[in-house]
Amino acid sequence: MINKIRIGTRGSGLALWQANFIKDFLEKNRLVNSAEVVKYKTTGDINIADNLDVLGGKGVFVKEIEEGLIKKEIDIAVHSYKDVPSELPEDLEIIATSPREDCRDVLISNNIELKNLPLNSKIGTGSKRRTFQLNQIRDDFKIVPIRGNIETRLRKVSDNELDAIILAGAALIRLNLTTDITSFFSVEEMVPSPLQGFIAIEARKDSGLTNIFSLFSSDIDKIVSKYERRALTSLSGSCFLPFGFNLMNYKKDFICSYFLNNNQKTIKNSIIIKHESIDYEIDSIINELSTIL
Repeated sequence: MINKIRIGTRGSGLALWQANFIKDFLEKNRLVNSAEVVKYKTTGDINIADNLDVLGGKGVFVKEIEEGLIKKEIDIAVHSYKDVPSELPEDLEIIATSPREDCRDVLISNNIELKNLPLNSKIGTGSKRRTFQLNQIRDDFKIVPIRGNIETRLRKVSDNELDAIILAGAALIRLNLTTDITSFFSVEEMVPSPLQGFIAIEARKDSGLTNIFSLFSSDIDKIVSKYERRALTSLSGSCFLPFGFNLMNYKKDFICSYFLNNNQKTIKNSIIIKHESIDYEIDSIINELSTIL
């Protein structure tokens, strides 16, 4: 048994929930004697005014934590997997993913359904992916860029600063804030970000910690996260474009929903993929999307 593991994380409510979820798994299964949560303030936490494109993309939420890993201040880092960039530092790797929480996006709007929101309603989101797909549903909405933690964003609706916001449902479920959810978008109408709903565990390549997470998630979750990560890394040129990619288990097969817009052309589709041909079919979808990068 490992004596102690130091878990690096951001300091937001959601990030701490995720880190403590990992801590509880390790301690309750007696995989470690003790686990310590170590908080980091990332560039993305410090600067909540600028758009992520200006700051340099999703890596602003993990950079300082990864530096802590490299310096051996911590043993593992815990991230929302959708926030992990397609390229990792040379000495680091993702050693495990969590079971997936609900991957869908949700509408928060004081219990007013999307179709019943007033004309020209102000909708808050900092995501190009959500903005583009929302405008495909209703093009009268006024999109307002927002950043900040979950609680800060929710207050913008309760204080009537915005008519609605769109968030990842997994965050609200994990924080026990589901009463704030007005409705869930279907995966087909609002294709989620790759890996939305997964927690990623990152470590040094020489850590020797992979085996302690061997039973952390199901075989299906491992397959889904593997191929969604493949899509993200293969289409790294999409990082500043509206892009969604989602794989869901469907009976004995999978449903793959995907979406990409390059400001001139849009590809959006949902198809059933046979389990035995998943490798070939995912690569075919990646090739299709790459034609408009």
